[in-house]
Amino acid sequence: MIHIDETKCLKCKACVNDCIVKVLTVGDNGFPHVRPEDERFCLNCQHCLAVCPVGAVECHGVIAEQAAAIGPLPSSSEMMNLICQRRSIRQYKQEDLDTETMDTLVKSLAWTPTGCNDHRLFFTIVRHRKEMDFFREKMVKSLQFLIKTGIMRLVYPNFKRYMDEIMGREDIIFRNAPHMVVACTPKNAPCKEADPWIALSYFDLMAQSLGVGTCWCGFAVYAFKWVKALRERLGMPKGYKVGAVLLFGKPAVEYKRQTAPKPFQMKML
Repeated sequence: MIHIDETKCLKCKACVNDCIVKVLTVGDNGFPHVRPEDERFCLNCQHCLAVCPVGAVECHGVIAEQAAAIGPLPSSSEMMNLICQRRSIRQYKQEDLDTETMDTLVKSLAWTPTGCNDHRLFFTIVRHRKEMDFFREKMVKSLQFLIKTGIMRLVYPNFKRYMDEIMGREDIIFRNAPHMVVACTPKNAPCKEADPWIALSYFDLMAQSLGVGTCWCGFAVYAFKWVKALRERLGMPKGYKVGAVLLFGKPAVEYKRQTAPKPFQMKML
């Protein structure tokens, strides 16, 4: 599980001090070690691997040489621009993202933080806009069915404002986006409500840095609950549920300036 290369170890205890669950302790010989009875408590967060100054720690089969060195970060002003200039995109170019951009976005999901480092999140990524047509078609038919049967009045009383669009077969849910990422989580996950939203928030910011537009799609979360065919298409493992949905693709609109929102209420202590 965790192995210490004693030929490299400086006995600095950096790994021991940074172990949040305290499974790493200092042995009688001064080297860090994990007692067999404590192994099951390891979260595999790899902090011990990351903090070791000489790369003496192997964690769950991962050695220092397999982990990238610390790289440059965007400046605070660059991050502020990214946050302030981020817009919800509802106008997309009808073309797929290039493979490199898509692969970069997908790769970034591996670093998603989760409660208790519970790495059981499941993602469905729609890589091709033609696949999105399946979701669009099923959604339109389902919405029309709910309206005709009167069920829509019960699940969404304000549906009439979208009546013409729905009956005209407009894609009011997925906004003609060419791509979508759906974050699903086990129903017994310790932070099942928060983890999907956190994951796609990271994905969202990464997308902005690549010039990819995004839009949070809360309606789709409910749509997957209502429509079995949509849910089955995701290929979720048994015992999972949809937690968050993010649409994305090349924007067909360009904003010329930031907005000027009013600050939220807050109290400084």
